[in-house]
Order: sequence, then C-alpha cells, then structure tokens
Amino acid sequence: MTNEKLGIDFMKKILIHSYKGGTGKTTVAVNLASILSQNTKVLLIENDFSMPSFVNIFKHEPNAFFNDFCTGSATFSEIIQSNLKPSLDIIFADTQFNPSAEIMGSNQAWFLKLLEKMMENLKACEEIYEYVIFDTPPGWQLILVNLIALANVAILLLRPNSYEVMGTKRLIEILYKRAKPSMNFDVNLLFNQVPEVDMIKDLEGWAEELQIEGISYLGHISCSCQTAYEMAHETTIFPLEHEFSQSLQQVISNLKI
Repeated sequence: MTNEKLGIDFMKKILIHSYKGGTGKTTVAVNLASILSQNTKVLLIENDFSMPSFVNIFKHEPNAFFNDFCTGSATFSEIIQSNLKPSLDIIFADTQFNPSAEIMGSNQAWFLKLLEKMMENLKACEEIYEYVIFDTPPGWQLILVNLIALANVAILLLRPNSYEVMGTKRLIEILYKRAKPSMNFDVNLLFNQVPEVDMIKDLEGWAEELQIEGISYLGHISCSCQTAYEMAHETTIFPLEHEFSQSLQQVISNLKI
C-alpha cells in the first residue's frame, strides 16, 4: 500500500461511526478487521466507552484497557492484546467504566493532549500494522474529534430508513463537512441491515442526498435471517465464506485503501 502523493508506505487508519447505536457498527468493525488481517497485520481499537462489547465478543478481559492509556495509568504497548487472533491485535475498552469519571467529563485541552499521545504512539506502530480500525461511539462525543484527526478513512454506517438518513445528514453537517476540507481523509456511506426486498432505488436516492463534499457511497449489507439467528447465539465474527463477510469484502473492494 503506497501513498502516491508522498511516494512512501503508510498505515491506513479507518474509523467506523454511526449517528446512533444499533446499526451494527461494532459487527462491521470487528469483521472488517478480521478480513483485512487475513493478509496483513491489523490493530483493532475499541473507543466506545459507554457501551463496550469487545470483552463479550472475544471472550477475553485484559489487565489494561484503552481507558487506562487515556488516563495515563498504562502505556500504549501495555493495552495491546496480541495473543487472541492471528495477525489481529486488539485494544479493549473497560466494561466497568464510570461515565462520570475522567475522559467523558474532560475538556477540550485534555482531549488535545490525548490526541498528541495517540499520534505519537500510532506513529511508532507504522512498521508493525498496515491497518488500524477504530470502533467509535455513536453520535457526537469529543473523542470523535480526535479519531477524525487521526483517520484516513471514515465509514458512516446507517440503517435504511428516513430517520437515520436525516440523523446521518446532521452528523455530516456537524462533523465531517467541516473537517473534510482541512483533513486528508475519505468519508464513505454504508447501509447495513437492509431488508431482502428491492430497495436499491431508495438506497441510491438517500445516498445521493448525503453525497455532499465528495462523500462516497460504498453500497449496502443485507439483513439476513440466518445472520441474525447466529448473532442471537453469540456469533459476531464470521468466516470469510459467510454471506455477511462476502458482502463486507465487496465493500472493502470499493474503499480507497
């Protein structure tokens, strides 16, 4: 992977975000990381402090979390879990996090210092990982400003209904439209949980409404009863031949990475 403008190799940082919870954001993030790790080294970071789920997905509770790095009680290398999946390292958020504690209640200056720490540590990881995937909190939080500043690529996930389209449009206006002119990163739309009926014209119409300032449309992932059944029985990461993975691989082929 080469940065054509600079003529050097670089690490691609992808954030997965949504206007609201329940879009399948974490499922897309962990499966995207799993697929990419088949051919290269990937770091997956859980940034959703309010609703962390990696502990349940990966059946592992580490001794140190991303929260600890944020508050200065652990180094970046101490929070990386490298023994769970081949070529996929993972950073977890703490399920015992108190929302009133430092991080959520911190001010802009605190988050700026955190951004500097993240930049420094990710820079040191460039020779190890080809991709970093951020599983972000939904909606708008100060941590998102940091992640947007760090990212090369954003995937905005939404379900196929007018309510989420309007919410995503607002999110684009508040965050991405303002950030994109000064940031060198690509913003992409991805519909998830699309019913298995003919909604192509609806999806394309909504995507066209949201495709402002060069924002791209990646496509959609269908809602499968079989996939929903498997997820109800605690399956979140799917094999490459699975229908969910196949759809996500098509999305990856449309990404500028």
